[in-house]
Amino acid sequence: MILLTLLLTNILWITYSLTEGVREGFYWHYENKSKRVCEFNVNRIFNLQRLLVLLLSGGFLTYTLGTHSLLCILGMILMFSFFHNGTYYYTRNKLNSSLYPKKWTDESDTFPTFSLLTSYKKRTIAMSIGILSQVFIYLFLL
Repeated sequence: MILLTLLLTNILWITYSLTEGVREGFYWHYENKSKRVCEFNVNRIFNLQRLLVLLLSGGFLTYTLGTHSLLCILGMILMFSFFHNGTYYYTRNKLNSSLYPKKWTDESDTFPTFSLLTSYKKRTIAMSIGILSQVFIYLFLL
């Protein structure tokens, strides 16, 4: 039952991370092309949404696993940037492919302010640590 809970929660979190990247890719693509000026900082809303989803899934894990879930939640946080940014840049490249020859890369300086992990290498290391922490929980702590 514990393995099923971990797998289900991780699949849902990774799916959320992927769809969040697609959503933000569309948002920032059309926001930059819009002529309207909006001074509202939408990054706060995006971060609040992520926090709510993380709290809900973390609450479910805490109810199921107890205190060991804190390491799982930390692993989920570390995995988010890798999956989110992968679909974010893929979406931006697909939307811009017909209009601009410029490709968006992980090292672009137009990176939205939602993560401290701005390089691909850092995100890959963080994702590896996140996955290994959850494997460690299942194998050694439960």
